[in-house]
Amino acid sequence: MQRTREYPIQIRVTESEKRRLQRNARACRMSLSAYMRAVGLGKEIRPFPTDDVHTLYRGFCQLRDEYPHQDPGWIKQRFEDLTKQFYRVCAAGGNYDGGHEDLAD
Repeated sequence: MQRTREYPIQIRVTESEKRRLQRNARACRMSLSAYMRAVGLGKEIRPFPTDDVHTLYRGFCQLRDEYPHQDPGWIKQRFEDLTKQFYRVCAAGGNYDGGHEDLAD
């Protein structure tokens, strides 16, 4: 049985506060309403990892699964490639549509 949300709550925010709330909700891949409910109910929320992070994860999984069947040169090259990708993702600071620094505010 699906819950019906019948009771609206209205709040007033500044334009910049609204933009921050919307940005934070997008970073968590949530609607603004879902984000506000989660924050208001004290639930733990975090920004959703970027596609780059998922790509890296898949690369490490591939390396784990294939290393017993590969030569050392392939393994070394794959490690170097993944290390470079990891550095690029970390250096970019996790591009969550403008950053996620506001999530802690």
